[in-house]
Amino acid sequence: MQRKAQKRDQLYETLKAAISGGQYASGSRLPKEVEFAEELGVSRKTLRHALERLENDHLIERIRSKGTFVRFRRYLVLADNNQDLCMPYNYIIPGIIRTAERMGTAVSICAFSAFENLTEQQVIDSITRQNAGCIVITNKIDENTRIYQQLKHLPLPVVLAHGHLEDHSFTGWPTVAYDEQAAWRAAFLHLKALGHRRVAAGCHRADLQEIRGWRRDAFLAMTAEIGLDPDPALLFSMNVRGEDADPVIHRLFREQKPPTAIVCYSDFWAPYLYRSLEKMNLRIPDDVSVMGFCGAPVGRYLSPNLSTIDLQYEKTGELALRMLLDHSHPLLEVVDFKLESRGSTRPVAQ
Repeated sequence: MQRKAQKRDQLYETLKAAISGGQYASGSRLPKEVEFAEELGVSRKTLRHALERLENDHLIERIRSKGTFVRFRRYLVLADNNQDLCMPYNYIIPGIIRTAERMGTAVSICAFSAFENLTEQQVIDSITRQNAGCIVITNKIDENTRIYQQLKHLPLPVVLAHGHLEDHSFTGWPTVAYDEQAAWRAAFLHLKALGHRRVAAGCHRADLQEIRGWRRDAFLAMTAEIGLDPDPALLFSMNVRGEDADPVIHRLFREQKPPTAIVCYSDFWAPYLYRSLEKMNLRIPDDVSVMGFCGAPVGRYLSPNLSTIDLQYEKTGELALRMLLDHSHPLLEVVDFKLESRGSTRPVAQ
C-alpha cells in the first residue's frame, strides 16, 4: 500500500513539474487516459489519482466528452514604477515575459498606482477574477507598505521579486532577493585588487547615512577592513538619475588627495559622471577608474564600456515566475551577482 502511495505521489509531482515547466503547454489537451497511462508506464487508476490532485490544484480541467486540458494561466506583475528607465523593474520584466512565453502562460503588467484608491477587498476581487497568481516587484516593502496591506490576504500565490534577504520573513511570500551589501562590497574589492586605495562612493541619500544596505559607519569600517582609505570626504550624494554630477566631481578632484576611482550608486549615473570628468580633462580609466552597479544595459554602450556589478535582473524575473508556477521552490532564492570587468577600470598608475 505504501509503495502504491509513493508511486501516485511521484506521478503527481512529475506531472505537476511538467505542467509548471511548460512541457504541457497552457491550454493544451492531454492524451486520452489509456494512451497517457501507457506512455507514463502506470495504471489508469494511478493516473486518475494524480489527475484528480492536479485538478484540485487548478492546474488541469477535465471536461466530459472533450478530454483533459491544461488550464490557461495568466499572472499579474505589479511594479511600483515601470515608467522610469532608471528603475530595475524595466529590466526584470523582460525576464518574466520570456519565461512566460517558454512555459506557455501569459502575464499582465500593472503599476501599484492602479490600485491606490481601491480597498483591500476590491483589489483581491479584481486580481482573483483574472489571474492565477501575482509577482510584486519592489525592494522597498515593509509591514506598512500599501501594496502589501492590499495583497497580504490574497487567496492566490504571490512572489516578491528583487526583494531584500529578510523580506520573506514578514510577508510570507516566496522571495527572489539579492545580497545588496555583498554585491556593493564586491565593487570595492575589485578596485582594491587593481591597486586603488582612495575610492569615492556615491549614494542618492543626501544624508549619506545608508549606502547600498550599509550604514555609514559600517561601510567606512568595511573599506578600512579591505585596505581602502575610509575617508568620509570620499562619500558623495547625487539625485537618483545622477544629473547633478558637475559640482560633485569638481569637489572630489579639488581635494588635496583626489580619488583614483569612483563607484556609482547605479549604472545610470555613469553617463553624467563621464561627462563631468571630461569637462575637467580627466580621462577614464587613465586618470580615474569608474565602476558601475546594477548591470543596466546602458553601461555596455558607454565609451569606455562600464565595469559593473551585474545584479542579473532578467534572471530575477525568470526565477520569480518559476517560483510562482512551481511551489516546490524554497521560500528564498538569492540571485548571484556577477562582476563585469570592462574598459572603465584599470590598475592604478604606479
